[in-house]
Amino acid sequence: MKRRDLFGVLVLLLYLLGVGLVTGPSLYQLLVGRLPVPKLELIPFADMIAIVSDQDSPGLGAVANIAGNAVLLAPLGFLLPLFWSYFDGAKRTILFGFGMSLSIELIQLVAGGVTSVDDLILNTVGAALGFALAKLLLRSCPWLAPQRDSRAAWGYPLACWLAVIVLATVTDVMALGLIW
Repeated sequence: MKRRDLFGVLVLLLYLLGVGLVTGPSLYQLLVGRLPVPKLELIPFADMIAIVSDQDSPGLGAVANIAGNAVLLAPLGFLLPLFWSYFDGAKRTILFGFGMSLSIELIQLVAGGVTSVDDLILNTVGAALGFALAKLLLRSCPWLAPQRDSRAAWGYPLACWLAVIVLATVTDVMALGLIW
């Protein structure tokens, strides 16, 4: 593994740990045993419309929800092409962002929480926006572009995400006292 790959893995791992903390059930919910009832919303834009039209929602609630989902995976779309040339095309980067968003939504469905196609759409748009920003940066600073890497370079980001999922699962189970 080259130094650039190692640095990319460390940066991506730190970012993905943050994503895992933000999107997973909270430690409080686990400790008191009050996980939310899972909710599955498969109608596109239904959640966004409901949030925007909800009178009880705080002023920034709708904006924070929609913008937060769009911004969540923007760093992923930015980091992938910055560190690995395998992701220098929009298709691979956006598909990776879509797959990661889908895995987050499926985990939320199992762990208790809202699983929404709106989140999937907004997360994927965020990854695409991050990719666009990375391409702008790489166009203006071409020396930052990664050199050709092996075709297996896609495995580094995938391994990071799987490590975060495993770590979160183990710590959640430990917090619930099911192992120790």
